[in-house]
Amino acid sequence: MFNLDDLPDFVLVEILCRLPREYAVQCTCVSKRWYSLVYDPYFVGRFLRQQNDNQKPIPHPRLIFTNPEHRREFFTNPKCTSKFFSMSKQPPAPEKLKFSLRCLPCFQGPVKTEEGEPMVVGTYNDLVLCCATTCFQRDYYICNAYTKQWEALPSPPECHEEVGVGFICDPYYKECKEDADQRKEETSTSKASFQLNTEYRYRVVRIIPESRGGSVHFKAEIFSSETGKWTETIVLCPRSFYLDVRHEGVAYNGMLYWMSSSSGSVIGLDPYSNDIVDKKYNCRFIDNPEDDQVPVTATFDLLSVCRVGGGGERLRMCQFSGNNEDGVMDWLSVWELKDDQVDNDSNWILVRRISLNGMFSQNPVIRKWRDQGCWHDEIMLLAFDPNDDDILYVDFIGHVVMFDINGGGWIMRYLNTPLDYGTIHNHRRRAVFPFVIPWWPTPVTTRQKQSFEVYR
Repeated sequence: MFNLDDLPDFVLVEILCRLPREYAVQCTCVSKRWYSLVYDPYFVGRFLRQQNDNQKPIPHPRLIFTNPEHRREFFTNPKCTSKFFSMSKQPPAPEKLKFSLRCLPCFQGPVKTEEGEPMVVGTYNDLVLCCATTCFQRDYYICNAYTKQWEALPSPPECHEEVGVGFICDPYYKECKEDADQRKEETSTSKASFQLNTEYRYRVVRIIPESRGGSVHFKAEIFSSETGKWTETIVLCPRSFYLDVRHEGVAYNGMLYWMSSSSGSVIGLDPYSNDIVDKKYNCRFIDNPEDDQVPVTATFDLLSVCRVGGGGERLRMCQFSGNNEDGVMDWLSVWELKDDQVDNDSNWILVRRISLNGMFSQNPVIRKWRDQGCWHDEIMLLAFDPNDDDILYVDFIGHVVMFDINGGGWIMRYLNTPLDYGTIHNHRRRAVFPFVIPWWPTPVTTRQKQSFEVYR
């Protein structure tokens, strides 16, 4: 009787690397041999090469929406459609959602009500950083929500009521094109190769505000995946900066950025930098956009990375502004960072300016919502669509909509939010995180052996 286990490794690799990703990952649960085989760098390289040869498209990035009314609940919209699925509950149709956070201990045990519910605090590609509590954060987990692999981080040096958290990671692999001369000679057979980064690094950064006002220095705690330890340091800022811990750190171009919602200024920290003197970091300071209209009132509501044509990324900031002293905002401006890190030269370029009144006139449903309440206190910008830099997700009095900023604020789609999504109260931020599933999932390197759960 034929048995696959009788096949030599190289033959088994050639069979398994032709399976779809979800089935190839499930093969790790067949036996120890198959587990070792599938997670061997040679197999991963062959799998990636096979995907490239077959011109298999990379899955569309999606977004993870948090719910401040029920912080244990997180929702995602597959392929950025209008339908949501819960990441922390068993979905009604399991085949519709093949990743979740239910494997983490903090989503299985009781909620410590005095410290709040577990929450997502950061993502990078397909890795998710979670914390067991909302306040007094102490227990962090790195998780791949697709493979269910996870790692518990050691507790940070101190426990604070509120911190600003950022998460950044090296890519697990990158595509290496053959040099141009060889491609010209072998255009019909030229293929891409892939370089694996099996010892990829990641950092978790916690910034602790010194005071309620602005400050020129902050305490920071940085976790290094190489050492498995936290280090305490001081972040020095060239100008006074008010850190709003409601805004999560944004990873862009190898750095983590935080925004001040009151001034629109941004600080950037390179967590991989070795340029440390007496346990002190010098952070980068980027001034707020210079608006030639000089608004009477202005607030900054979103710092986000968006994907532009050609596969590149840009750092964008959104601003509400008004020309009256009554505090009512009339305009939504979208700014994009023109960056030159070599000369430390950067400035903000205006991408779009949208009239909010014009947006209301185009969308009767939005106008109806506005007339029902104080809209300027209950409108929140969430994220740019990871597949279309002209689409902006907006929470409008508990309703999530997709606006086309290139079309003057025309609504592209209304999202079917969960019944318990709730409305905005006390200016609590609804954090939204990008989630990218690459051709091959990023393995979570653990310092201790953990169980591996497959999709059901």
